[in-house]
Amino acid sequence: MVDALIPEKTEARRDRGPLSLRYLSFTGAMGFSQLGDAAWYVALTWTLVREAGPATSGAVLALSSLSRLVGLLGGGVIADRNGPRRVMVLTDLLRCAVMLGAALFTLVVDAPVPILVVAATLLAFLGAFFVPASGVVRPLLLEDEHLVRGNALYVLGLRGGQAAGGPLGAWLIVAGGVPLVALANAVSYVVSAAASWRVRYLREPTAGATTADKPPPAGGTGERPNFRKQLLEGFGYVLRDSRVRTVILVIGLTELACAPPVNIGLVLLARQLGTGADGAGLLLTAYTVGAVASSLINMAWPPKRRAGLSLILGTLAAGICLACFGLIGSLSAGLLLYGVLGAVTGQFSVVLISMIQRWADPEMRGRVMSVMSLMIFAAVPLANVLVGLLIQLLGFAAAMYAFAAVALAATAVVVTTTPLRSARLD
Repeated sequence: MVDALIPEKTEARRDRGPLSLRYLSFTGAMGFSQLGDAAWYVALTWTLVREAGPATSGAVLALSSLSRLVGLLGGGVIADRNGPRRVMVLTDLLRCAVMLGAALFTLVVDAPVPILVVAATLLAFLGAFFVPASGVVRPLLLEDEHLVRGNALYVLGLRGGQAAGGPLGAWLIVAGGVPLVALANAVSYVVSAAASWRVRYLREPTAGATTADKPPPAGGTGERPNFRKQLLEGFGYVLRDSRVRTVILVIGLTELACAPPVNIGLVLLARQLGTGADGAGLLLTAYTVGAVASSLINMAWPPKRRAGLSLILGTLAAGICLACFGLIGSLSAGLLLYGVLGAVTGQFSVVLISMIQRWADPEMRGRVMSVMSLMIFAAVPLANVLVGLLIQLLGFAAAMYAFAAVALAATAVVVTTTPLRSARLD
């Protein structure tokens, strides 16, 4: 009989897919953790602006985020050495402790700003260990054929948490101030840690002989290579592997091109259209709706056999959207473009991450995810600086054309690179 007609095999497939209870509970907990993070960020920003002013707040948030870059240098090595599940659990518990400490100290101390700065710096640093570990663990929970859909579901959970966390943070800050928000975020980390601890791998990690998720082989010494050596091995691997290196290059180009319109560009565009803050909020909502729609589409019709083609079309569409930003004269046109931009960036981001997870050697996957994350987190502030300079020197329209050219450069890289152009993720 056909396998699909055999109940046991059908049930086994369901248990291995992105809609299995194992994976749904994991992604749900990650979304809940993101909800707590978003609520905390609202409370953090609101308090800093009130206590220290907008300029100081921006500088503080930028400086505190630098610790993430430091952590990412070694975060992937830690995931590869110790196993992603253990890293995720320990990171969540440490972040919970930071939030409990922040809740306690802001409750009893009259000057909350130094406490919030320390807490924000520690959270950014610890989050740098969680990010590569979460990228490593998803391929261990899913069959290769389900990885695109699983990543789309994971992104959907994160975006849902972010969308709900903003209003929740605003409500909690009114109801109980910073201590209540910090306590709520601590609870979200406990939920995330419990979900990470309960996950069971579909395939065992090959990180190393002495990882917490995989015991050393019988008769083995349990010795591990030097940390610095493993760190350099990770960077060397990315430079040597042409497929992985090219994917990370495309990720950097797309982040450099598409971050400015979402971070600063929507505010400037709203001002140019005469719609003010309300218009900027609507543009951001349109982008979020497009990104959510993209996740749903990727779950229903994942671009597996034509992953390369979808990457070409997605980056090309992003470039066209960016160029059109310099031409529009109405809010309705802006909403349409932001919705399309959210959809296409969500689409090719899932494809690129899935390529990294599939193509990187399992024992190197954590370090590759760290390099990818470093590229993303470094590209965003660089893009924000560039957009300000370009708009000041050339004007809004010319700045958008410049970023459109960067997106089209990403398209050119994909088109001229055979492994990416003909990539399949089935």
